Amino acid sequence: MQDSAGKNSICRDVYAKLFMDEYGRCIYDKFKEQTICSASIIVRHRIIDDVLRRMLRSCPDLCIVTIGAGFDSRPYRLAGGNWFELDEPQVIAYKNQRLPISECANPLCRLPIDFCKDSLKEKLSPIADSYAGEIVFILEGIFIYLDKNEIGKLLETLDNLFPKHRLICDLVSRQMVESYGQRLQEIIIEIGASFKAVDNPESIFLSSGYRVKKTISVLEASADLGINRIPKFILKCFCNREIQGNSVYVLKKARPL
Repeated sequence: MQDSAGKNSICRDVYAKLFMDEYGRCIYDKFKEQTICSASIIVRHRIIDDVLRRMLRSCPDLCIVTIGAGFDSRPYRLAGGNWFELDEPQVIAYKNQRLPISECANPLCRLPIDFCKDSLKEKLSPIADSYAGEIVFILEGIFIYLDKNEIGKLLETLDNLFPKHRLICDLVSRQMVESYGQRLQEIIIEIGASFKAVDNPESIFLSSGYRVKKTISVLEASADLGINRIPKFILKCFCNREIQGNSVYVLKKARPL
């Protein structure tokens, strides 16, 4: 919301303010001093925006499924796509109230799911039955909260239903969290959640049969967008681990013939 109000907005998410209320402000107040984290989230979101824009230019009817969609407004901001959003029932109900599906120019379906009780496979099965072509999944800000086994189970579900799909996600290494996110992790624990970052998270996807099509460093992208003033060649020379420790990945899954 603050980014969209700025002169040089990175994401230009004019819908973000619709979801902010007093409760949301109280939560945000806990994080307002985490300026680096806030900036990285904005940059991460912009990276995924740009990746999707390129995909939609070549395939305007692309099916896009966002798991853990939160208050993402991409179906309203990006041109094209058949969109599905999955999240907790309370989130979906609040989102429907603040930003109705009827106001979206693109086809959009919101599916409530209790991630603790409901079957993700059952929720996704109707989509698998409806779309024979390749599907793109977005999982933004999700994998840092899942351990290795939970990630593996989720990827297995996607593979069983969608033998061919692409996955756009951000991966943050345990080293990155321990080196730069200790205070952030403390705040997360205070509000009832926890990070479960793992070493070399990319390896989980490679062992599950994914191929890395593209990797975009959040740190490098922040330099491109003018948020980080450190020249990119310095970043590459002295911050190599940090560059790879927080990145957006575009992955492709296709079963071998």
